[in-house]
Amino acid sequence: MTYRHNPVRPHILDPVITALRRDRLIIAAPFIGVALLALFTPSDDGPTFCPFALCTGTACPGCGMTRAASHLVRGDIGTAITYHPLIPLIAAQLLGGWVWFMLRRSGRVSPMSPKTLNVVLFGTAAALLAVWAIRMVTGTLPAV
Repeated sequence: MTYRHNPVRPHILDPVITALRRDRLIIAAPFIGVALLALFTPSDDGPTFCPFALCTGTACPGCGMTRAASHLVRGDIGTAITYHPLIPLIAAQLLGGWVWFMLRRSGRVSPMSPKTLNVVLFGTAAALLAVWAIRMVTGTLPAV
């Protein structure tokens, strides 16, 4: 059976199909990111591009996140958590944010309230700073 568009009675998937066509790059971004992390392994002895680390000589709260994400994509969760303990949280937030954005663009969900968004963002920032402080005190910050 073929699908025929009826302009009088639109198909239930029309908003989704329109959003998919409009947002091809946004749809592809997570897949491209995962592919790049799987193809290229960031190394400990490679150059750093972190402005904080370059200016201070100390790892920033997010240092080690790219290496952790690379190991997480490969399924090496233990090593990923060693590089940065918050990688599962950040990965879940990235995936959830992408899914929320796609649902929002297709009209399936209402916008997130600014209060909820602020709680998520400030909570993540607080967690990053807390882990950074703990790693600094215990001497487990990644090498810069």
